[in-house]
Amino acid sequence: MGSNRTGTGGETGRRAVLTGLGATAVASLAGCLSGSDEGSGGGGDSEGDGPEEPVVDAAETTVANTDPEAWRDVTELRFDGYVGGWLGLEPAPIELVENPTLVLVEGREYELTWTNQDGIHHNIAFWDENREVVEDYSTPGNETLGERETLAFEATPEMDTYRCEYQPVGQLGDVQLISPESD
Repeated sequence: MGSNRTGTGGETGRRAVLTGLGATAVASLAGCLSGSDEGSGGGGDSEGDGPEEPVVDAAETTVANTDPEAWRDVTELRFDGYVGGWLGLEPAPIELVENPTLVLVEGREYELTWTNQDGIHHNIAFWDENREVVEDYSTPGNETLGERETLAFEATPEMDTYRCEYQPVGQLGDVQLISPESD
């Protein structure tokens, strides 16, 4: 599935501060860094002035390419997990995007693989609009630096967001469904 990226440079900036804090403090701080837990995980700020500044040092932006044509052939997704957010690695429309919007074809089977990059406990789950896990689509979670987890799932209309259930405010992104292409 490609190379395993671990970000740029060493542990600097916000990530160094977050990594040095205890798990309870990190969970509380993650909410403060990300703003409101309502609405989009990767769109813009609450004032509508443009994209938010990424929290994860390795991220270049918080805005993914959501053009449906860029997503038509996608079946595999890769992320790095940090307490401040998910870092998109693959496919190209989410590369180096923090908490990117996922554009999924309804009814298509996908594999999402994520790697723990900070040694804090994470998992990934798809939630519906009522903040409940869809179809048991969640990984068990881990707190081991470098450990990977893979989730196989089918894109369903109930999917609203994907989140870490341990840091649901900082690690979240929207799901946008598109209809299968009819040829």
